[in-house]
Amino acid sequence: MDLYLVRHGETESNIQKRYQGWTESPLSEDGLCQAEKAGRVLSEKQIDAIYCSDLRRASHTAEIIGLHNSLKPEATPLLREINFGQWEGLTFKEIEASWGNMVSRWLDDPFKKSAPEGETLLEVGERMRQFVNRLVEQYPDGRRIVAVSHGGSIRALLHNILGLDSKSFWDISIENASISLVRYLNGESRVIYYNRTDHLESE
Repeated sequence: MDLYLVRHGETESNIQKRYQGWTESPLSEDGLCQAEKAGRVLSEKQIDAIYCSDLRRASHTAEIIGLHNSLKPEATPLLREINFGQWEGLTFKEIEASWGNMVSRWLDDPFKKSAPEGETLLEVGERMRQFVNRLVEQYPDGRRIVAVSHGGSIRALLHNILGLDSKSFWDISIENASISLVRYLNGESRVIYYNRTDHLESE
């Protein structure tokens, strides 16, 4: 099975550099355009199914991709972004002003620490693995699947597959509407590429 991981298009909160988490934020004009471009390039891959996070920025991106592939996306909370709890909707400076050292401790070990009332990356990674395991069971004969998710969630999955240490999480960049490809074959997973954005440069 080939799994194309797509981050949602740019949102208004992305522009303002706010921690969105589970908070809804609409796609910007550029985000809508990015989703169109992702849809066009994925239409060349003969996609069999599209899944997405149930947060609107991801489901809207998936709907646009679906129109280019004649497919209706299936939404699931397993593909949601990390829950930032009390930090939702805030900028880093706003978080730092109110929580100080707690932010630094989270940045040092986001897999075990979380925002107040939020999730750890271990929990996010477990959600993503549950989603992938279901896909592998459902499509044992090898299919091409698109999953529209979020930056933190995609990074958590790739981090696990690549076998990186916890501090290397921040070295993985996943831009808006980027495409990453993971191949699942004979019980093994391999990252073919990640954060591909060349399709966004086309007119």
